Amino acid sequence: MGLLDRFLEGAPAPTRLLLTRAGPVENPGVLYSHPGFSLSAEGRQAMAALQPALKAAGIEAVYAADSRAESEAGRLLAEGLGVPFEAHPALRERSWGAWEGLPFEEVRRRWPREVALWTRDEAGFAPPGGESVRAVFARSQPVLRALLARHRGRAFLVVGNCTVNRAALALALPFLPPEEGLRLEQDYARLSELRFYGEDGVLGYLNR
Repeated sequence: MGLLDRFLEGAPAPTRLLLTRAGPVENPGVLYSHPGFSLSAEGRQAMAALQPALKAAGIEAVYAADSRAESEAGRLLAEGLGVPFEAHPALRERSWGAWEGLPFEEVRRRWPREVALWTRDEAGFAPPGGESVRAVFARSQPVLRALLARHRGRAFLVVGNCTVNRAALALALPFLPPEEGLRLEQDYARLSELRFYGEDGVLGYLNR
């Protein structure tokens, strides 16, 4: 059954997955994943400023990666909302492997061939010892689907990152391939909302 059929028959209340991206962080300008960096003072203020909108949305739980910025932001928001918080390793940002902790200019200088491969296969390329975008989709989407089932008909928040948020958006927008996810902005401390009617998702709003 597709979305049109559901609406013609009277769609039930959607399951609402709200997304944000933890940050800004205390990042010296390098590639990073887990455990990553802590939120900056600006980042803590920006995340706290989301609480009124999240309270109005009726968020009943908060989830995040177990990395520093995401777990810090998730706990901050959950405590402010008075709702449970859980951290999931499967929601971590992609591992950069040998590139972890390096500025991109150094990566480009030391691994020119690999960077060229990356530009030709943005979703399938994995840095040496690291993960591809497709690999992050494969590990994070089952967790996201399980959370959607757990909160069916209600609202919850995932404090994500660039790649995991793309994986969540792809659940609602299956026509969007992983390599095109950067076309959808995911700024720090902004909200996006996905609404799911069973397995069918729609984009409520993006990067608000």
